[in-house]
Amino acid sequence: MKTKAHLFRISILALGLVLAVRQSLDWTSAGEPVFLVYLGMTVLTSLMRLGVPTVAGTISVGFVFVLASLSQLPLHQTMLIGITGTVIHCLRDPKRGVDWLNLSFQTAVVVLGVEASNAAYHRILEALPAGGTAAALPLAGTVLFLVTAFPLAATTALSEKELLRRIWQNRFLWSLPYYLAGAALAGLLTAVQHLPLWKNVVVIGPLMFLVYRAYSLQLDSLARERQHAEELATLQLSMVEALALAVESKDIRAVNHLHRMAVFAVGLGRELGLGDDQLKSLRAAAVLHDIGQVAVPDHIIMKPARLTPEEFERLKVHPDVGADILERAQFPYPVAPIVRAHHERWDGAGYPRQLKGEQIPLEARILSAVDALIALSSDRHHRRALPLAKAMDTVKQESGKAMDPQVVAALERVYLNLEEQARTSRSTAVSDSARKPGDPPKENDLSTPPFLETIAAARREEQSLLEFTQILGSSLHLQETLSVLARRFRKQIPYDTMVLFLDHNGVLEASFIEGENHSLFSGLTMARGEGLSGVVAAERRPALNVDPAPEPISSRDPERAARLASVLAVPLDGPNGVLGTLSFYSERRNAFAPSHLSLLLAIAPKLAITVENSIRFREAENQATFDFLTGLPNAGALFVHLQNELARCARTNATLAVVVCDLDGFKMVNDRFGHLTGNKLLQLVGQCLKEHCREYDFVARLGGDEFVMVLPGATEDAVKMRRRRVAALIEQAGAELTGERVVSLSVGAAYYPQSGRSAEEMLTFADTRMYEDKALRKAMRANSGQTAHNWLANAD
Repeated sequence: MKTKAHLFRISILALGLVLAVRQSLDWTSAGEPVFLVYLGMTVLTSLMRLGVPTVAGTISVGFVFVLASLSQLPLHQTMLIGITGTVIHCLRDPKRGVDWLNLSFQTAVVVLGVEASNAAYHRILEALPAGGTAAALPLAGTVLFLVTAFPLAATTALSEKELLRRIWQNRFLWSLPYYLAGAALAGLLTAVQHLPLWKNVVVIGPLMFLVYRAYSLQLDSLARERQHAEELATLQLSMVEALALAVESKDIRAVNHLHRMAVFAVGLGRELGLGDDQLKSLRAAAVLHDIGQVAVPDHIIMKPARLTPEEFERLKVHPDVGADILERAQFPYPVAPIVRAHHERWDGAGYPRQLKGEQIPLEARILSAVDALIALSSDRHHRRALPLAKAMDTVKQESGKAMDPQVVAALERVYLNLEEQARTSRSTAVSDSARKPGDPPKENDLSTPPFLETIAAARREEQSLLEFTQILGSSLHLQETLSVLARRFRKQIPYDTMVLFLDHNGVLEASFIEGENHSLFSGLTMARGEGLSGVVAAERRPALNVDPAPEPISSRDPERAARLASVLAVPLDGPNGVLGTLSFYSERRNAFAPSHLSLLLAIAPKLAITVENSIRFREAENQATFDFLTGLPNAGALFVHLQNELARCARTNATLAVVVCDLDGFKMVNDRFGHLTGNKLLQLVGQCLKEHCREYDFVARLGGDEFVMVLPGATEDAVKMRRRRVAALIEQAGAELTGERVVSLSVGAAYYPQSGRSAEEMLTFADTRMYEDKALRKAMRANSGQTAHNWLANAD
């Protein structure tokens, strides 16, 4: 659209130049006194700053003398009066600088207006020779207004991408009555031109003053309305910016991110020659570009890993949502189209409309390049920030693909200066942030307001809860979960020691300890209601920054216990009651903040459920791996343990003995004394085997009346000694239980690596030896009548 506006101006300028040159070739000196008077009056009114305001500039009220000149002077002199008034009116303020293209354009517009109004004036005179002046001047004034105002309105509409009708009604149509009044005044000047000068002054002076006064009042009214509109627009922008900051404040660093976006976008826009209104649009869009992310779930926006295709599709809605929000805000300049298109790509592969090349608004192309540079040079959830120079190199690689090459080239020229400007203005904004409550915010004041700190803290807590919930649901093994949880807590809570106390029948036990004082709490127990953690569990009430002296730890290590200065403890209140407490200890007084307590109170119910589920899982796991009757590991656990031991022996060249034991006469016990007695016997056997094993030996019930012992490093002699001792004890236990010697023990042993190298080979070998032992002892008893114990003694 800017290209069309530029071409339109060039065409008007060319046409005006042709007409001006043609008139200059017909120059005559007729009517010089009147010409000089009108020329002087035009210069005077232009210097008095009387003009019709427009976005493109102003038109001097010297048009009154242009209209008066139509009936008294040649066209070229009338044209020179109009040109002189326009030039002086535009050059009267040297501080603002000169836009020569705009000045030439306005001069060409005046040339066209004078030419058209002159033609209209003389056509009316030809049509109505008797009283044509009264009709000719109003028509000429109307034509002068239309021909001068319409090109200005058209170029403004093209530049600002606004409707021509709206521009015409709001900025130009109001001045038509003043052109008609000017035509009346020009008619008066024509009528009194033959009177003496003092009479002209008497007649025209008051009229000029009235026109001047009325026109000044109108200008003042328009200025006030414009100022009010700008104030409303500023207020509107401030409100939406506050919303944008609230949306972005998942992390307080977002404030600095938006500040850099605004500085870079406006600076790059100036480098590319954007006008004031376009820069205002660009600044607003830079601050509000991601406001549509309110429609995207936080877990997608803050995901530390790469988005899935489905998640990316959900993210792609935010430009459209943001543009729809901003369209309802009705900014006085176009912001929504920029926001809607800022994720489009130069090659047409962007979203949401797949626009390509110059179909994308220039402001959106600027915002896209700036957004990429700022994002790459800022910390993100899934990566650290790149150095600014490296980020710029990455942006350059996308030139001609994702981004406009001209925009990228301009950004490369100014990005270092803009970074320094952003840093400087940020420091200034922060130093000015202590303004009084009633003071309005400055335009570039993007310091961190207190409300953003509150919002950011709430968003961080919400994100932390999400992360903790994911941790709590990641494993059913309590120790594993708590280890991960403790590392995550350390990022949020300044503790030295973390202890999880679990309630076992009214006694709190330190079940998990993390931190510097592990030995101080290891094995610690206290009754519910005893000590600080016990009171927290009993009363179901948290403790914040309480003195840890009541905890029963001073007797363990008085010096280390005395260093602890504050405790943060919360009860773990689950669905079935209090399971214990989670306590954090610090060596600093008042180390914990209310926000830490708030976070723990939100997490505690979820942690309680996790603990409860872990306990149930551990019980189910025990049932799956332990024999319910004897409490010994079952066959499944035996195979897993034996395979691990054999693997260890293979690595270290160690030896291993596997002993299979079977109860002889057990069926007789069940048949004669009942199964309950048989169960008691099995329990006694299991207990006896366990008590006569070393700490690192393994005893399991293989099934029925068979038991297995895994004895690392045991020799054949050691196995024989243990077999005799255990067999005698089991035979005695059976006799005490039944009153008769009906039970004996058959034993078979296998040795690694002689007997086998796998679990199956070892168990098969030991089982075979056990049956051989059983058969041999049965035969020996039949021949000699010995008891099992006596037979074992003789056999060994």
